Amino acid sequence: MNSKTSIIFLLFISTSVLAQKDYPNILSVRDRSTVIDEVLEERLQTILPSIMRREGIDMWLVISREYNEDPVMRTLLPSTWLAARRRTILIMYDQGSERGIECLAIARYDVGKSFKSAWNKEEQPDQWKRLIEIIEERNPDKIGINTSADWQHADGMVVTDMEELRAVLP
Repeated sequence: MNSKTSIIFLLFISTSVLAQKDYPNILSVRDRSTVIDEVLEERLQTILPSIMRREGIDMWLVISREYNEDPVMRTLLPSTWLAARRRTILIMYDQGSERGIECLAIARYDVGKSFKSAWNKEEQPDQWKRLIEIIEERNPDKIGINTSADWQHADGMVVTDMEELRAVLP
């Protein structure tokens, strides 16, 4: 390597090293996961109440089955979940401005930190009946579900789930 080539090489390396200092640190996957979950919790407790109140919705149901998720479901799952499991029913219930949004999952387990499991399959084997019990306990005036003829990202409930929900609603 001649001296001219060596100088060019050293300039290239030093420029690359100096340029890297200008980039922000990239969080590890674990740290990104923590941030994603914190942002989800903040959105559920700050943005969601105002949207639900603006639209006059007391309760919002997001119902999905494994391998056929409502597009909105993915935005509500914790960072470590890739999809719904079996049938996952998420309930967001507005308890009023003092108490905020109650987030429940009609699932065998909590769905991240935000959605607490509200179903014990041994006590109530029928997931749909448990949903109706929760609806009757909270007695909402208006329930929102995800359907839309115009915007595919809001058209998440599949026909089977819609028919089964209609069949169990009082």
